[in-house]
Amino acid sequence: MQFGRTCSINCFVVLLLINATSCRSGSKKTDAHQKQLVIATTELPADFYAVGIVYHRFGDKRYPSTNTPPDKFEEQLKYLNQNDFKTYTASGLFKNPDNTQKKVVITIDDGLKSFYTHGWPLLQKYNCKATLFVNTESVGWSDYMSWPQLRELHKEGVEIGSHSHKHMYFLNVPEGQRVQTFLADLAVSEQLFKDSLGFVPKVYAYPYGEFDESMANVLKSRGYTLAFAQNSGVWGNQTHLYAIPRFPVAGNFVNLDSFKSKVNMKPLLVSGLSDFPIEKDVSSAVSLNLQLHFSDRIPAINCFFNNKSNNAICKRLNDSIYINTTMPSDSRRVLLTLTAKDNSGQWLWWSKLLVNTQK
Repeated sequence: MQFGRTCSINCFVVLLLINATSCRSGSKKTDAHQKQLVIATTELPADFYAVGIVYHRFGDKRYPSTNTPPDKFEEQLKYLNQNDFKTYTASGLFKNPDNTQKKVVITIDDGLKSFYTHGWPLLQKYNCKATLFVNTESVGWSDYMSWPQLRELHKEGVEIGSHSHKHMYFLNVPEGQRVQTFLADLAVSEQLFKDSLGFVPKVYAYPYGEFDESMANVLKSRGYTLAFAQNSGVWGNQTHLYAIPRFPVAGNFVNLDSFKSKVNMKPLLVSGLSDFPIEKDVSSAVSLNLQLHFSDRIPAINCFFNNKSNNAICKRLNDSIYINTTMPSDSRRVLLTLTAKDNSGQWLWWSKLLVNTQK
């Protein structure tokens, strides 16, 4: 039994590697943005936007940065219900993007038991839909849900997505070995999902929100329809379908005012960069040039870097935005964020993740 399972996984990896070679060799960074627009705009209406939010733990004070108190979660769900928001699973919205203006995709990463105990009952209470991303190696561990619990959630309408097998730092793998490592991990998780749930998920969330174009291409080639990052932002019709942003709702971001501002946000439309994270070394220069869409409607831009307001690094000239700074030495993941209020008073948001793989 074990031998047959191992053999099938190994054979599957070989087939995946054959597909991945063409994905990787056909990728050119110079036209990455052009390719992303082809992928992003062929499926969704021109006026499409939705807010994705991500949770991890519920009522677990041991890990405050990823914890959401259940009373805060209930407060947030109540706000959505009372203010005409509609919640969706990730693939449900993608397959049927309706005309609802207030669209929210609730996602939960890791498959922790606290979601089953504290989060899921509240989603049921307020009739909210959600997608749960599971890292398969952890299933059955002391803090994590079991396969029977995951089957129960799936039966009750929670969408199950993949969050990898080992939940590893894929960007730490040398670029020449990254596709092979990612594929091997993907193969194991797919086999476990098939054996334990009877299907292989087709939506994915990258561990730690770290990924590159080659990983996105692998997912697309394997039939995954969507993949989610962890940088904050709004899913718009120009968003790469394998780099969808999500606002975190945990730690310092659980209060209701913060939640309200995020779920009412719209995308700040810029071009000039792909949606993939940028890999940078410690203390290296960060120089980015962006083109701002509808600049005549946006009187001012606010710039944040490494969780701090820093308008000094951001220069605007008409519809061009020039960003020049240095990668900090004390952080692995650094978020560059631009926000703006347009002439109608609507807040807009865009962000870019930079990853220091030396940390």
